[in-house]
Amino acid sequence: MINSLIRSLKGPSRDPRMALISLPLPRHLPDDQVLAALEIALAADPNPDNLVETLPAALRQVTGHDYQVLDRAASDVTGSFRRSQVMIRDGAVGLWPGYAARAYPLLAPSPHVERTRAAIVAADGSPADAPGPTNPVGKPGWAPPPVARKQTDEQDDETA
Repeated sequence: MINSLIRSLKGPSRDPRMALISLPLPRHLPDDQVLAALEIALAADPNPDNLVETLPAALRQVTGHDYQVLDRAASDVTGSFRRSQVMIRDGAVGLWPGYAARAYPLLAPSPHVERTRAAIVAADGSPADAPGPTNPVGKPGWAPPPVARKQTDEQDDETA
């Protein structure tokens, strides 16, 4: 209780690195432990977009407790503005039901993504299945259906 009172009176840390963390923090996680974990995580990877991957291990190392780190990055459509920020949660506290289906394409792309994608395409297709206008991916069954012909009334009478 005294720690909570001290934290209320003292306020959040004014360290500029705390701009990467979305407040409020979990109840038993002081700002100085978050700053120590941020220092470890940014030493491992200086890109703040990758804090979602590096900060959980750093928090575990500093606090000995598993915290969930969620991506709260925001950017505009043109790409001229980007704010990297993460939220630290203690377990599933504060999660709404639809958040389990969150979209991870917003995360910074991993350097392994293109190599993995190329390996999948190489394993699926053969050189004979080269991409073309009717088979864009080079996989069997991806060609568009044949063009449907209109039947006239005369053709319907002949078939009847």
